[in-house]
Amino acid sequence: MPRNPIFERDTVRAAVTLPYHNGGTEGVNTKTKRIMRQMHARAGFALLRHRILLA
Repeated sequence: MPRNPIFERDTVRAAVTLPYHNGGTEGVNTKTKRIMRQMHARAGFALLRHRILLA
């Protein structure tokens, strides 16, 4: 449910005008999820961690 429209307007304005973004973080999350899907039920946590750190 939307909050106060004044706060929402400020949030949208900031998202459109500020030069900051979280693209790098989202890219890492996507890569991690892809590796986890590929290795599902094949290996333990140690190997999964190793693959993520090497990626």
